[in-house]
Amino acid sequence: MFSSNLFAIATSLLLATLPSPGRAQSSDACAVVAGKQIATYSEAKACLEHFPYNQTIADETIDIVRKITDDMYIFNEIAAHPPKIDGLSIVPVNISKSLDIIQKEPWKSDRAFQDAVALILDKVHDAHLVYSPHCYRQFIFWQPIQLNSVIRDGKQIVNVAYVKDDLWSEAKKDWTGCEVTHIDDKTAMEMVVNYAVNNNGESKDVNTCFNNIMNSKDYFHGWDDGADDLGYHRFLPDQENHRYTLQCPKNGTKPEEAKYDEPFTVTIPWVAEVPQSFTDADSYWDKYCAVHTSPLSKRSPTFQEDTIEETHIGQSFDFSINSAGTRTRDYTEFLLLDGPDSDIGVIDIQSFSVSSEDKTEFVKNFTRGLQMFEQNNVKKIIFDFSGNGGGDACAGEFFINSFFNSTPDYYSDVKYSPLVETVVEKAFEKQTTKWIDYKSNHSQGAEWFKETTTYDRGNAQTKFSQPVSLSCDSWNNAFADSNAFNTSRWKASDLLILSDGRCGSTCAIVVSRLRLVHDVPALGLGGIRGNRMQFASFPGGESERLSSFLTDLQSLDLLDTPGAPKPFPERADMGWTFREVYRPNLPGTDFGNEKNLLEYNNVAADCRMFYTDENASDPKKLWHQVASLLKNGQCPLVQNGGK
Repeated sequence: MFSSNLFAIATSLLLATLPSPGRAQSSDACAVVAGKQIATYSEAKACLEHFPYNQTIADETIDIVRKITDDMYIFNEIAAHPPKIDGLSIVPVNISKSLDIIQKEPWKSDRAFQDAVALILDKVHDAHLVYSPHCYRQFIFWQPIQLNSVIRDGKQIVNVAYVKDDLWSEAKKDWTGCEVTHIDDKTAMEMVVNYAVNNNGESKDVNTCFNNIMNSKDYFHGWDDGADDLGYHRFLPDQENHRYTLQCPKNGTKPEEAKYDEPFTVTIPWVAEVPQSFTDADSYWDKYCAVHTSPLSKRSPTFQEDTIEETHIGQSFDFSINSAGTRTRDYTEFLLLDGPDSDIGVIDIQSFSVSSEDKTEFVKNFTRGLQMFEQNNVKKIIFDFSGNGGGDACAGEFFINSFFNSTPDYYSDVKYSPLVETVVEKAFEKQTTKWIDYKSNHSQGAEWFKETTTYDRGNAQTKFSQPVSLSCDSWNNAFADSNAFNTSRWKASDLLILSDGRCGSTCAIVVSRLRLVHDVPALGLGGIRGNRMQFASFPGGESERLSSFLTDLQSLDLLDTPGAPKPFPERADMGWTFREVYRPNLPGTDFGNEKNLLEYNNVAADCRMFYTDENASDPKKLWHQVASLLKNGQCPLVQNGGK
């Protein structure tokens, strides 16, 4: 019911933002907001729209995006003609034709053009496929009320999770817990569901998209750029304010008692947090937009100062900071529940983005956590993967092996292009970069990429490498003397996957293997009531960023190779999936069939629970509820449920 044709989406969205005739502002709108902490929507918009559309910049940007998607984005062909999968919302997106439309339009501003490029890639619903214009991601836009969705009085409602009265003086803390009945004159659930379906590129599962746009204090997601959130953007929202109709609990009653005062309507603006370190439009452009090349090459990569270089990172733009910096959260946390659930342990798996200097400590901490569980006679374990954006695939491999000693390889392949063939050959020659970390059962060295196979993808035939899996030898060597923990103490029936669907990339591959190979049941959390949901998002495989790809080219002396992409003419980065992953345990004859791609499969959760007023802002209460379900056997494995 949520599917539609590309041009019903692309054309309407593009035309809705088409420029009106006129010239760029002559006044310096950025100087007006410089030095402020908070700006109005109109002030922030004026600064972002200050910079005129430049056809040369647009042409160069389009050419780079087109080259990457045509030559290296592994789902480019299938995205244009996707399969119909029950339970998934997949619309056809012909990226090249969409870029043609964008390129022909006389945009009002550079910002409008840049956001149009980002938007069309977002429509593929692959969170690895991202275009991020650094220039126009500096203001942070907030709605002063943040929403979540809970089950109250037997029905699913939209609820005020918390209020940011520090941003807007008219916001009132006592709106917290009020039901939102209407937004912009539509019923709140209708508006939120439509927004999730049409404006969130996080997943092909609408339940995950729904969860991704909603927030509460404890479940605020910080691992993406916030571009798809209902009340938090790093891009310019398309309207200045929204009208909310609220019905609030009567004085002295709790929200769950469903006793309300008369509804009222309030108009709530978008409020912008202003970036610092600029004084006017020229300094803003120089600080956030202009490309500052290094003397190494006329085509040296840029944007490096904002990029944390890691290997095999699943999430294209994972901004977590490693232990050498100021990271504020651990990768995993081991918790013992109390009271009648004292024999239940929770592993809160927050990220697999384990930096190289943290590998040994990660293993030691993980081992100590499992030993603590053994010492406390923990009988069952909840794996909470909610909000995990992925990371190092070898960290995920270590996690699975800690419980099951070994796990079958998940096979994958890479889309063929002459440029990448040159890269792989040079990588093996120089024994450097991630391209030497793949292993094939059929060949040695660079031959895994050169000996190609052709498969049907969409309406096209596409060349791919041989099947490969990821070698974790170098990762494992980092903790060879760490006494890594392996156990058979807990059976699959003693374990439970808990996920709000926002478990992406490496996380998605880990939970898929736990569920499909090792028979660990999965519980889906939240989403739209009445819709069966997945427990993972964007499990497409491995992603690349242009910034890191250019760094590889530089280290391999290939920056000036014919066919190599250039850096963007403005400060920007792009991520894309370059290695596709298949369902685990496939017979050899099923490899290569697009219906077996994990990205285009609906692997549904075995059971489901929802947020309530009681558990929405208290993870411990949520975990106790999950523990009761686990102990009582209320989430049994659904045989063939995800197939």
